[in-house]
Amino acid sequence: MSSERYLRWEHKLPKAKQASLLWPVEVWTILAPDANRSLNVFQEGILGLLRAGIRDRQQMAKLLCLDENLIAFIIAQEIMPNGWVDAQFKITPAGEDLLSSGIDGQGALTLQYAYRDGVFGHWLPRVSRDLPDINPLEMGAKKFPAFRNSREGGGEIRPFLLPRRHKVSLPHKADVLKAWRKGLRDVIHADGDDEGVPEILSDDIEIVGGEPALAYVWCEIIHKPGDLQPWLVTDPWRITSVARWLREPLQAGLASIPGLAGRIESVLPDKGSAVLTAEDLRGLIERKVEFHLTQWPALNMPHLSLLREHLARVLRQKERTEATGASSQEELGSLIQECGSLLEAVAQWMLERWPVGNIVWPRDGLNRKAAEDMLSMVPIRATLPSECRRLLAGQNFRDVRLAAQHRDRAFKALLFASLLATHNHDDHPLRELDETQLEWVRLFTLIDMRNKGSHASGRRLQRGHVLSEADFAIAWFMNFSNYF
Repeated sequence: MSSERYLRWEHKLPKAKQASLLWPVEVWTILAPDANRSLNVFQEGILGLLRAGIRDRQQMAKLLCLDENLIAFIIAQEIMPNGWVDAQFKITPAGEDLLSSGIDGQGALTLQYAYRDGVFGHWLPRVSRDLPDINPLEMGAKKFPAFRNSREGGGEIRPFLLPRRHKVSLPHKADVLKAWRKGLRDVIHADGDDEGVPEILSDDIEIVGGEPALAYVWCEIIHKPGDLQPWLVTDPWRITSVARWLREPLQAGLASIPGLAGRIESVLPDKGSAVLTAEDLRGLIERKVEFHLTQWPALNMPHLSLLREHLARVLRQKERTEATGASSQEELGSLIQECGSLLEAVAQWMLERWPVGNIVWPRDGLNRKAAEDMLSMVPIRATLPSECRRLLAGQNFRDVRLAAQHRDRAFKALLFASLLATHNHDDHPLRELDETQLEWVRLFTLIDMRNKGSHASGRRLQRGHVLSEADFAIAWFMNFSNYF
């Protein structure tokens, strides 16, 4: 065991019961675009003016309120050497990437590390640039390695060691890229940015070497009061507070890992405490949700797991809201957010099942009028009202193209791409469902409510209205159940 490698990203957990866990992973070395390479405010301003065709440095200095010599220095020493403009000061594709997505997708590749789950074999949506090793103490005859726990006066701690079960195999670049993109999306959202991830192709990632390093990453099992799940797994890379993509397979495989259930029970509230009633309610809600899900047995199929998960979240939050006499704005906002995520999952599934196919995408995008004309010609039964076409046409057409290709954009871009796909698929549900089923205006009202959020908009959410919108989101999902 002394030859094993252990990785721990430091963080501060809230004071609560927790059980430390060592999760086995394969660590693959890759070369990938530097997600941290972005523009500062001066570079962005100058590059934006160059894209607009303004090349006179005196005019730039006046518009940006900067010294002309500083502008000359930034262009000569930063913008041109990085390849963001060419010799004629015209913006390059790399510069366009930086201005549109904040990341240089054309820049030099950097050494990074990708991770595959050593228990269940999934690629984990995380990439790091460091490997923070920690060294265990002598194990002796103990089953699990011990570590010095300096936060508790230098005492010892023995995390539960999950068994390594997945057989190492050569990775596919497409799988690594998908995990890299998902992880980057979490990083972007954690920084408070709602934009999608940049357009990175599989050729932009290289796998170094034919074998991975074997390691364990440190995480924790915690109980989070108020969460719909009784226990959660923290994110070992500390990008998000919890990693539901670790909890879900662990929950499914819990019975096959002896001793783990006892560690989980150790973090749950004690019997007889005030929280027990909430736990009983959670159990009741979970049983109701499972009963609801039996109406759609097709959702148990692996390729529909995302739909099942998002539907289950809406059902749980709705049941919880109905069971409590009063709901906070945070709880109501959470339900609206889950409804929006369910609608996005439906649109993603449609693009997976009925892809847009090979079409000629306008290189310079579309103006609003051209986009509205394009939407007016899609062969659907439930005609889009003019106000809905205007809302969809206001999307950046680049996002529509990326939604068709990667299915990771916001709902409106996903829906726009789904509507374009109707040209190539006679059996597309949007060609068959009518106005009473799709209710376009109400659909866009719900998405608008989700996007604005109760706190950002200053409007208070009403419990009855939110529950009604949740019923609509579930009904909208059910319209597509015959196509599963």
